[in-house]
Amino acid sequence: MQIRYLTIGVLLGTLPWSAYATTLEEAMNIAEKSHPELSMSILDNKAAQAQLTSQSAYNYNPELSLEYQDRKDNAGVHGTDYYIGLSQGIEIAGKQGYREQAAQAGLQLSENYTESLRQQLSIGAARAFVQLFLAKQALKVRMQQGKSLKVLSLAVKRQMDVGDANVLDANLAQSAYTTALSAVIEAKQNYALAQAQYNAAVGSVGHFETEVVLPRLKVDWRVPNNLLDIAINHRPEIAILSAKQRQSNAQAELADAERYSDPTISLMGGREAGEDLVKLGISFALPLSNNRKGAYQASLAQELRSEQALDWFKRRLKFEVQAAAQNHAYAMLALKDAHDMKQSLSTKSSESLAEAAFKAGEISLEDLVIHINQALEARLTTLNFIKQSWFARIRLAEVLGQPELIIQGIQK
Repeated sequence: MQIRYLTIGVLLGTLPWSAYATTLEEAMNIAEKSHPELSMSILDNKAAQAQLTSQSAYNYNPELSLEYQDRKDNAGVHGTDYYIGLSQGIEIAGKQGYREQAAQAGLQLSENYTESLRQQLSIGAARAFVQLFLAKQALKVRMQQGKSLKVLSLAVKRQMDVGDANVLDANLAQSAYTTALSAVIEAKQNYALAQAQYNAAVGSVGHFETEVVLPRLKVDWRVPNNLLDIAINHRPEIAILSAKQRQSNAQAELADAERYSDPTISLMGGREAGEDLVKLGISFALPLSNNRKGAYQASLAQELRSEQALDWFKRRLKFEVQAAAQNHAYAMLALKDAHDMKQSLSTKSSESLAEAAFKAGEISLEDLVIHINQALEARLTTLNFIKQSWFARIRLAEVLGQPELIIQGIQK
């Protein structure tokens, strides 16, 4: 029975509960903590740690040799000679230290990649969450549009049957409904795609119908000061490029040291022809065919490239921060205007007003169709304002390297 419960617990633990996140913060937390890609990155860190352990060790092991020789002289007398030797390679020019420095930088590089991945997964989950919510809302609008035009088409057809409407009116209503039906199908496809993208963003492998709730942004949220300083201190890419630079520097120093051959010291003792022998020797490899000059020059070029990559990223980051901040300001202003305009309009929908006017004979059928489409297109435009404002907020948080900013300026 205990084994059965244990098996059930393991199976439940493997289910993609992340797909059931119903809030933006939940989705971001799940993605940055339990996404499968994060698990793979952590394994890379373990491999880098093992590499550091390997490179920190001395490069040469002592070598022990044993030689035995059966000798026979001219008189037919047999003799035995034996030799016992011990040799040890000696690293010079600081090779071990440079190897360890390069491996340490490699470990830091791997850990920085993991932190960068955490931010990317959190940001990606936020985008997918917003996209999923808005795709569902757009589908609802399209379905409402199709429902209204279907009712209108059936009503006009009944009027035509009793002689109160003509064929042109019936064709117009039917054409409007067919167009709306096509829009509904497209909205369903977009929603299905948004679901798949959301499941992938939070690390789910299944397909689940998830009802998410998107909070409202505070349009008057104050952007932090010193945006460029925040980005420089929090963007993991800078830490990654800095680690690459340190790694390239250590590799260049190692390549320079590798041009000097390591000596091998040997000590041998033995007995030959009845005499005790002791030999002490030292040997060097002669760099005749390979002086490692090419490897050294390649390492220098890589070191210079790493320095330039870090400098260029910092210069480019300034413009990215400026563009993200301006885009965010414009998006918040547009969202505020949309809210103000919505509040200033009549509480009664323009669609209902148009239907009442049509029944009173004040507008034609064509005008009614136009009003219905315009009313519902206005809702889609509002959804687009919301999408752009959320994406602007997410982009600003991404550029600054602080995903937590996404949920700071929301209405609780």
